[in-house]
Amino acid sequence: MKKIILLLVVCVAIFSAETSSAQKIAYVDMQDIVSSMPASAKADTAIQKFQQDLYQQYQTMQKELQDEAGAFVKDSATMSEAVKQVKRGSLQDLNLRIQQFRQNINNNVNKKYSDLMKPIVDQAQAAVGAVAKAKGYSYVLDDSEQVKVLIIKPEGDNLTAAVKAKLGLK
Repeated sequence: MKKIILLLVVCVAIFSAETSSAQKIAYVDMQDIVSSMPASAKADTAIQKFQQDLYQQYQTMQKELQDEAGAFVKDSATMSEAVKQVKRGSLQDLNLRIQQFRQNINNNVNKKYSDLMKPIVDQAQAAVGAVAKAKGYSYVLDDSEQVKVLIIKPEGDNLTAAVKAKLGLK
């Protein structure tokens, strides 16, 4: 019986200690913060150029296939059957490479985006951490348009402006 009472007293003490040191929770709009950073605009420009370069390369490959296919059709009447088979195989290989290249365009663009944006996001997250620590917040949630998990949110717990100020942004 004494053990049960002692256990109950310990549980009440732990519970009251936890509630007296309530964790503060804030939120930020990470999408707004990151998109406001000058490095983000530079990264977007670099990604667009990279994507355009890949698309131009794809178009060049398509034109090469069309030219070779046209030459094959034009010259096939004078070709032996063995040469025709080699040319058909060559056209099929080129077509396959073009299809694979097209499928890899999105993967390459996404990888480039991740590579360029990671240091920018890391810098924003470090600023969020510094502001949260300075203001005594234990947790900071992302309330960007894409995330939108907060239904009720007091404006006083919005750290977006403070983080932008820490990063020297407007």
